[in-house]
Amino acid sequence: MSGLSEEVRVQVARLRHLLIDVGRRGVFSNPLAAPPELDIEPLHFEALWWLRAEGFLTVNVLAERLGGMAMPRTSRMIDRLEEAGLVARVRIIRADRRHVSVRLTEKGRATAEQVDGIVQERMARLLLPLPGEDRSALMDLLERWVEALGQATQQVDSESLALSASDG
Repeated sequence: MSGLSEEVRVQVARLRHLLIDVGRRGVFSNPLAAPPELDIEPLHFEALWWLRAEGFLTVNVLAERLGGMAMPRTSRMIDRLEEAGLVARVRIIRADRRHVSVRLTEKGRATAEQVDGIVQERMARLLLPLPGEDRSALMDLLERWVEALGQATQQVDSESLALSASDG
């Protein structure tokens, strides 16, 4: 954090303390954590949620969405989901086994709908303590934050491309 301004360091400290306070109140559990009432592994729960949100994902992107999971572990997880009839692998390029995407089956879609309902209930519990106009203001701020993150990522990607072009 040495390269950050004093203002940003203070804000990071405030955010850290806020997250600790939220955790102490017991409401800081991961909305994508598998609930005990569903007979599903936590990573499977999260993978189904991402596949429902995105429609289909390449194996590499699914691994990234799951926190940068190693490819062998991701493949084994997909094997188990496939054996359970929840997902299907689809080759993007028929002759190349490395280019594979994963999509939900009908059974997987039904399970993913149940998963998404649980996630939405958890998110609602996080928002409900705020009055309606504060919830709206929070959503507006979060939308601006996500947009700013996207712009920052595009800028870094552009700078990386420019640097790699100048190296070649």
